[in-house]
Amino acid sequence: MAAQTPPGTPLWRQAFDAAEKRVTPHAESLVRTPYFATGVGLLRRAQNLAKDTARGVSARAWHLVNLPAGTDLARLRAQLGALDREVRRLTVQLENERRRPLTADAPREEPDADGAQPPSGPRPRPARRGAQRPPRS
Repeated sequence: MAAQTPPGTPLWRQAFDAAEKRVTPHAESLVRTPYFATGVGLLRRAQNLAKDTARGVSARAWHLVNLPAGTDLARLRAQLGALDREVRRLTVQLENERRRPLTADAPREEPDADGAQPPSGPRPRPARRGAQRPPRS
């Protein structure tokens, strides 16, 4: 039970404490029933079903106008994160290789960037891809 509110407390706090004193026993008895847990579980399932349905409808709508949906962006973010981790791993591996001491039987070759030649002419452009549409049946 809540303690008595000391004199001089704000009026809103006194009202809150009085309401809490009356509501708390009833709320606790409701929460401890087996029906409450069942109800919460059913409500959560219904909420997830509604959310998944709305997500599927919105994804189809975005795809109809040839735009990425949220699921597409989440997948791209995951791929970008994996690529970033792989680049970091390879960078650490390369730094470790560079720091490794040279041995007489296996000399290490360093790439010579000074001898690199620029390409002759402009670089070729990648082929452009049209809008991707599902195959017609």
